[in-house]
Amino acid sequence: MSLVESGMTDKREHLQQIAQVHVQRGGLKALSFRTLADDAGIKSSSVHYYFPEKADLAEALIERYAAVLMNDLEQISSRRNWSLKKKVSAFVSIFESVAKDEAVCLCGMLAAEYENLSDNNRSQLNVVFRDMEKWLAGVLNTHKAELNTSVPTLQLARSVIAGLEGALMIDRVAGNAQCIAAQKVVILSLIA
Repeated sequence: MSLVESGMTDKREHLQQIAQVHVQRGGLKALSFRTLADDAGIKSSSVHYYFPEKADLAEALIERYAAVLMNDLEQISSRRNWSLKKKVSAFVSIFESVAKDEAVCLCGMLAAEYENLSDNNRSQLNVVFRDMEKWLAGVLNTHKAELNTSVPTLQLARSVIAGLEGALMIDRVAGNAQCIAAQKVVILSLIA
């Protein structure tokens, strides 16, 4: 990679970092390229160079967020000696860290703006949520003997994720993290 390409990659990454903060706090629809440019200290035409349309920006944000999320999930999975309770606590902590930033999960926020997304962005979101469900269901299956419920693991995974995503939204309105804390208590109560 040349120095010019490296600089372009760094600027693109910087724009994504700024955009992610904005989207997680106010949504994609509310984010203007002018605001993004101002925050990055560049011209708005430069933002359009990297992301011609908002759908292109959303695509990059979803890809970036999914990569970080899947890396976090792989780190949890790699802890072979961890109990189910410890793995699920680590999973919930991903959502707790988002709540501490007074934000909403990027994918949750974009899902709330579903009607404003491109078909490709909608498909990407669906893949992220399905991958997260599959991962959690796999962890639950691996540790099935530690579960205190007969709910099928895929249904339980879907319920857990929906509950955590919803808790982030409600806690943001309330200005606290009580729903995330309540979700954690309920989720962990299902584990021996």
